[in-house]
Amino acid sequence: STFPQEEIDRQKQSIIASIKAREEDPGDIAQRRFAAALYPQSPYGRPVEGSEASVKGLEQQSLRAFYERYYRPNRTILSVVGDISHQEIARALNEALRAWPKGEPAAPPIAPSKIGTAETLRVNRELTQANIILGHEGVGRENPDYYAIQVMNYILGGGGFSSRTLDSIRNERGLAYSVYSYFSAEKGHGTFELVMQTKNETVLEAIRIAKAEIHRMREELVTEGELSDAKDYLTGSFPLRFDTNRKVANFLAQVEYFQLGLNYPDRYPDLIRRVTREDVRRVAQTYLKPEKLITVIVANQKKIGDQ
Repeated sequence: STFPQEEIDRQKQSIIASIKAREEDPGDIAQRRFAAALYPQSPYGRPVEGSEASVKGLEQQSLRAFYERYYRPNRTILSVVGDISHQEIARALNEALRAWPKGEPAAPPIAPSKIGTAETLRVNRELTQANIILGHEGVGRENPDYYAIQVMNYILGGGGFSSRTLDSIRNERGLAYSVYSYFSAEKGHGTFELVMQTKNETVLEAIRIAKAEIHRMREELVTEGELSDAKDYLTGSFPLRFDTNRKVANFLAQVEYFQLGLNYPDRYPDLIRRVTREDVRRVAQTYLKPEKLITVIVANQKKIGDQ
C-alpha cells in the first residue's frame, strides 16, 4: 500500500463516525467499561480502533512504519481452500510474493500487565432495558482445561435455552430475554463474561440469580443429562465450522495460529467426550471466581436503586 492521504482521511472519518455511534450502544458501552476495568494499564483494556483523538492524530508516516514493521511474510499465516493443489498454490504465491521482504519475527503476545479487582461500575443512560456484564479473567487457549471449560460453560450459560442461567432468569422468572455466558480465549490470556439484559427494576434480582447459578455450578455436580446434552451439542455442531470454503479457511488459520495441529478436527470430538461430571465441577471451582466478579450496569440508575 502507498497509503494515499485522501484514502487515509476518508478512513479516519469512517472510523470516527463508528466510534461516535458506539457511544450510543449500551451493550458496547458495557463491553468497553468491562475491558477497561479488567485490563487497566493494558492495550487489552482499550478499543482496537482507538479514540476519536487518537484516530485524528494518525499520520501517513506512522501508518507506513507500522505496516512495514508488522506486515511481513515470516509473521503471516496463509490459509487456502479450493480446487487447487498444494504445489500449484505454493508456486503461485512464491511467484507473487517473491519481492515481499522478511522482517522481525513475531514476538510472543504481551501478557496483561495488571488484572482488575472486583468492583461494580454503573453507567447512567435513559434506557428501559439495562445491559449487564458480570465477568473476570479467563484462560488462554493453550490451557489444558479448555475443553472441560467449554462443556461447563455450555451448561452454565453458553447453551442458549439449554443453559441454567437462561432457564432460571428467563424461563422461570421472566426477568430477561437474553442471558448468555462465554469464555473468550486468546494466546496467554482470556476473559469470562456473563451478559444479560433486563428491565431497570429487575437488575439487582437478575444479578443475584446469576451469581447464585455461578455458585451452584461450583458446588454441585451437573446431572448426567446436562453433561450429555452439552457434549452432544458441542460435537454435533462442530461440523458446521466446515460447511463453506470461507469457514474452512478461517478454521485452518486459527488451527495454525493456536498450533492445535492439523489433526485437530479428528481429535476434537474425543476431547469433548472425555469430560466427566467431576471435571466440570473441578474447572468451575478453578475458573469461576465469584469473589473477583467485575459488574457493569448500563441502565437508568434512578430506577435501579442503591441496594
